[in-house]
Amino acid sequence: MMRAHVFHFIVLFAIILGGGFVFWYAQGMRELQIATGIITVLGYVIWGIVHHAIQGDLHRKVVVEYVLLGSIAIILLFTVLGV
Repeated sequence: MMRAHVFHFIVLFAIILGGGFVFWYAQGMRELQIATGIITVLGYVIWGIVHHAIQGDLHRKVVVEYVLLGSIAIILLFTVLGV
């Protein structure tokens, strides 16, 4: 059970770290940064839902929470990049 949690957190860390690295690398390329941010958020939301489905505690509230948090992140991204 503990190994599964470690693996799940490694996947989550890779999604966020990979997205952050590409976002940083794409400095000055706003369209690429927006695409990277959206893809990273989608990866986070999808992985969160998959994680909870594997754990057996996936409920509508969990999905809504991930979608709302992802939406806030995208709104913040658009605000910061001035889109």
